[in-house]
Amino acid sequence: MNFDKIKNQVITPLLDFIFPIECVGCQKEGEWLCEPCFEKLSFYKNQYCPICKQEGLMGKFCPNCKPFYEIDRIFIAGNYKNIVIADLIKKLKFYSVKNIANILGEYLYVFIKKEIKIFDKNNHPSFPLKKTLIVPVPLSHKRYNFRTFNQSEEIAKFLAKKCKLPTSNNLIKIKHTKPQTKLKRENRLKNIKNCFKWEGENLNKKNILLIDDVVTTGSTLNECARELKKHGAGKIWGLVVAKG
Repeated sequence: MNFDKIKNQVITPLLDFIFPIECVGCQKEGEWLCEPCFEKLSFYKNQYCPICKQEGLMGKFCPNCKPFYEIDRIFIAGNYKNIVIADLIKKLKFYSVKNIANILGEYLYVFIKKEIKIFDKNNHPSFPLKKTLIVPVPLSHKRYNFRTFNQSEEIAKFLAKKCKLPTSNNLIKIKHTKPQTKLKRENRLKNIKNCFKWEGENLNKKNILLIDDVVTTGSTLNECARELKKHGAGKIWGLVVAKG
């Protein structure tokens, strides 16, 4: 019996018995986030420069920060300081509660439809729906094998289905790196440099929605964008669940 079968048939049911599924917001048993608690989740109303936090830029980098970044915008849905959002992300990543990805995917979907209106032609005429591809930030093989899934990929799959957009896993991570959260900004840039590889065909000016769970400095998203633009990507917008 392989590990996945052991996990699905033995470990997961045992954990569900010991630790019953309950809403991370109100502790009501039965689901990881009940509908009333989902409705209470807040969003960043004013998207800002992801680096210096200058407000009113709708995810764009300010003129001072833009020269250092290949990615065009980074949209951040929520704040990791929000206990509910943080708990959901932790359970997904570190406790392998895979179906929480659907909750976070729905959170992103509501965010882009109601808050920033990415696909509204009046708001973002240069980001047409028909030329958009959803791409998750990949994990290294080592981390993927340990976790057995990529949380960003699971979120991306749910979001792509909701948006009726294609998704691709052709962006891969070719080096295992130290966790970015444990490094200072200058070391993060070195840690992540040349870690990603696009294995698909030329992107032919397709716009990319690059999906990740948490962003801190944007170094990982930017390195992904650098590789994607080498292979013909058009505009690249990061779309992230929370700011760490």
